[in-house]
Amino acid sequence: MTDSQLLTIAVAIVVPLSMLLYSNSRITDAKETLRAEMATMRTEMQAGFQRIDHRMERLEARLEQMEARFDMVMSKLVDIDNRLSKVEDKLNL
Repeated sequence: MTDSQLLTIAVAIVVPLSMLLYSNSRITDAKETLRAEMATMRTEMQAGFQRIDHRMERLEARLEQMEARFDMVMSKLVDIDNRLSKVEDKLNL
């Protein structure tokens, strides 16, 4: 084999191998970037869910307050209705 043939074979082997290594490192970089982005998204989503949970807790507390007020208003309404019935009964005598 001549020197040019050996050089051709060497280039034919070295270039694809070096391209493979370069491509592999690029894939690794892409995977690392993707993992970092996914971690960031996960953190942002967890923060968003915590905000939603906090808002839901506040909403539930307000609903409980409204229910208590409604019960109070209803009891007062029943009391007023009873008083009105008594007054009407006295007037109908």
